[in-house]
Amino acid sequence: MPIRLAVSGDSVVLERMIRDYLRESYSSHLGTPAAILRHDVLAGATTQRVLLAERHNGVTGFVAWDGVYDLHWAARGAQIADLYVVPAVRGLGIALELLASLCSVVASEGGVFVRGGAYDRPSTRAFYRRIAVVEPSTGETHLSARAFRHFAALGGLPARAIARALPPLEWNLTN
Repeated sequence: MPIRLAVSGDSVVLERMIRDYLRESYSSHLGTPAAILRHDVLAGATTQRVLLAERHNGVTGFVAWDGVYDLHWAARGAQIADLYVVPAVRGLGIALELLASLCSVVASEGGVFVRGGAYDRPSTRAFYRRIAVVEPSTGETHLSARAFRHFAALGGLPARAIARALPPLEWNLTN
């Protein structure tokens, strides 16, 4: 499945996807208009970036992140803002492919971890628990160390290949 960095021309489809994502969990929030996404995110006015997953000539999911620096560990990485897959294609491994591709991008830029949160849905926490350390009380999630490097190497592979090669959770704790 093609996964690529979002560009200015993707602002309308990204606006729709964010609106659909928010409707599932935060129904009173309308999302970000395409013009703002085009200027602030897709034209590089902020540090946020977005990868899009495409299937059959349509966008089926996205992951948005910002680069971060962990001062305690003197390490660069990424903070996931949102990860979303269109309901009609959930269960096909699109989220897994997006996450592996994100790790690949982060690693290529010298990053060594990805963190985020699985705050709002048990299914999201279950997804992250397959590959990352998830704090039970907060949902804060970390993919790092040997597990991150292994997962980054899976970027660009099909979902089935990624699923067969998932790193053990313990690899998040060993270099």
